[in-house]
Parts: sequence; C-alpha cells; structure tokens
Amino acid sequence: MPLRKVVGSIIGPSGRRLIRRLEATHFASPFRRHLIGMRALEIGGPSDLFGDAGSLPIYSCLKSIDSVNYSTRTLWNSNAVQFREALVCEGTAIPVNDAAYDCVFSSHSLEHVANPIKALLEWKRVIRDRGLLLLILPNRHYTFDWRRPITSMEHLREDFQRVTPETDLFHLDEILALHDLSRDLPAGTPEQFKERCLRNAEFRAMHHHVFDAETSAQLVRETGFSVVRQDVKGINIITLATKS
Repeated sequence: MPLRKVVGSIIGPSGRRLIRRLEATHFASPFRRHLIGMRALEIGGPSDLFGDAGSLPIYSCLKSIDSVNYSTRTLWNSNAVQFREALVCEGTAIPVNDAAYDCVFSSHSLEHVANPIKALLEWKRVIRDRGLLLLILPNRHYTFDWRRPITSMEHLREDFQRVTPETDLFHLDEILALHDLSRDLPAGTPEQFKERCLRNAEFRAMHHHVFDAETSAQLVRETGFSVVRQDVKGINIITLATKS
C-alpha cells in the first residue's frame, strides 16, 4: 500500500482534511504575499477555490473584495450578489473608475467570455499601476474540454478586432461535437446540453475558448501585463501578473 494511503488510514478523515488545508496554505503562500491587504475585484465569484478550505485560499488576506457578475442569478451561485458588494454587468464593461482596485482576480470565468482580450483590457483599466491580476483558467485535460483544440492567439485577436459580443455562438458546432458530457453530468442529455448552449447569453455555461499555460501567459502579456509566476496544479492554470 502506498505510504500516503497508510498515513491516511492512521490519521483518519479529520487528519486528512488538516493535511490538505496545510498543503493548500503552503501552496498559496507566494500568492498571498503579493496580495495581502489589497482592494480586490473578483470577476464571476465567489469561488470555493479562494475560500479558507479551497486550494488557493486568498480571500482572508485581502483588505476588501467587490464582485462582478453578469446577472443576479447564475448557474454557480443563485444569490451571488448577496454574497458581497457586487456589480451586475458584463465583465467586458465594468462601470467603475480607472485604477479603482489594487488587483483583479478570476477563477474559471474568462473561458466563458466570448471576447477575452476585450475583457482583460477592461480588467487592466480598473487596476492601479503595478497592480495585480490573478487569473485561473481550467486545464482542459481535467475537464469536459479535453477533446477540444487549444484556441489560437490569432482567433482571440480576431474576436477582439471584430468586437465579438457575448451572444456569439461561433464555437457552438465544435462544442456540440467534442464536449464530453460524461464529465459534465449536470449538463444533462445531448439535447438538453444543446438547448442550454443555444441560450448561452442567459446561462453563460459554454466555454467559448480552451487555454493551456502557454496561451494563458501569452494572452496576459499581450494585454499589457507581466507574468510574475505561473503554476499548473491539477485542473487549475494559475497565472499571477502585474500591470505593466
């Protein structure tokens, strides 16, 4: 029996939870050092990932947190705007002043945005000079996107140049053909999944784009950030960058 399983059988469930929390705290330490005491804007939260029991617990080190959600009700959180001060608006058009925040962070949200470059430029606008961006994107190998190709930078640039709106369904055929429903049970049957995709402007569940670590880093650099560090940990591609 592997040593990890032997130790786990000795310390029991509570001990295993404690070890996971200590491991998460240790992993998050470099990120927390950069973010401590900052005024933050979260796009698409709240996220369990950033909570005390999450794998990247940063909420507790921030001075304040506001949120942006496209709706008062989402598939992920039916009462998101009651969680904290929240703006109900598109993440590509945020009604706040320039440099209003020290940092912007987002977990598994940018892939739901049809025009990622437009979004990142808007996020950069609301960050002060030398402020920070913490961007978490899904590692497709751990998701229902594992059969889909990585979106090219050329396509992302074209979306920006065309001013692609959030109602866009350009990737619909690819998604319907390659989305692995066996890894996305809440999406239901193929027919139910297609119906939800056709109503994506309402639900925002569709992943317009698929990223890897290289394109994630290239994307943030192209929109005016400098990468501080990047980690790929399981399902998460984690990029910390500073506004150039």
